[in-house]
Amino acid sequence: MDRRKFIGGLGAGLLSLSLAGCGVKTLGNSGETNGNNGGASGDAAGNKTKPVTASVYDSKKLVIAQGTDPDSLIEKGLSALGGIGLLVKKGSSVVIKPNYSVPKRPGADAITTNPLLLAALVKQCLTAGAKEVKVIDFPFGGPQCLVLSGIKDAVEKAGGKAFDIGKQNDFTEVDTGGVTLKKVMFSKDVLDADVLINFPILKHHAMTKVTMGLKGMMGLVQDRQYFHRTDLHQCIAELTAYRKPDLTILDAIKGITDRGPMGPGTIKEWNQVVFGVDPVALDAYGANLFGLKPEEIAYITAAAKLGVGEIDTQKITVQKV
Repeated sequence: MDRRKFIGGLGAGLLSLSLAGCGVKTLGNSGETNGNNGGASGDAAGNKTKPVTASVYDSKKLVIAQGTDPDSLIEKGLSALGGIGLLVKKGSSVVIKPNYSVPKRPGADAITTNPLLLAALVKQCLTAGAKEVKVIDFPFGGPQCLVLSGIKDAVEKAGGKAFDIGKQNDFTEVDTGGVTLKKVMFSKDVLDADVLINFPILKHHAMTKVTMGLKGMMGLVQDRQYFHRTDLHQCIAELTAYRKPDLTILDAIKGITDRGPMGPGTIKEWNQVVFGVDPVALDAYGANLFGLKPEEIAYITAAAKLGVGEIDTQKITVQKV
């Protein structure tokens, strides 16, 4: 059986996780599968075109892991989804895209993705049989962000590779199929990967009110100024419509609630890590957690209109663990 058929069969055969006694709404398992995990399809000339992604988890479900211990939070969240083994297969290549765009120290500033959470996820992926796990971002604060954030050290100790993208040969031009964002120089590492996991932090952003998963995808493109020159929110939506992450994990242990994205700012602790396939539903939940309505965030609304995901969290099953 080839890899495409295997993944397709797996998605079709997934059973809904029982939520009895959890006090949450159950809407069932969508089990949607759209071909192979990650990677990009190509035309006859071998050019990169639209990636094909697969949702091996229930796209109508968000898992909220509560607490502060990084290893426990990652393990509980992935287990409630069905296990990392459903997503990461033996020999697969994984790209994790966190947020380390600002040269700030980890933890106390609550501005970059928690490095210990990333390390825990890297270990989970390698234990599942991944041949490599890359942790990448294109930090606008410069290459020092990777080191100062503590992410490079934590990821490499866990067995992964952590590096910045930003050089010309880190990107290749793709046709996104968008109206505003028609073509973009996009990360080669993501296009070549089997699995993409987006791992942003929940925090304030002066231009968009809040930044989470959808906006975090901007760290995979070379010319972000184009987004600002045209329609920032529509470009964000069209980018995620082009390449939806296979899983999004939101670091909502703590984050700044003002003076973002650079900070320093007022720090609020939510002590949650949110897991989900649907990037719109996850950002909608994050907006509510932040004290905003999802409809107040233009890029969330734009992504929902494009069919990227569900903005109404009442239609999403939320399981707390």
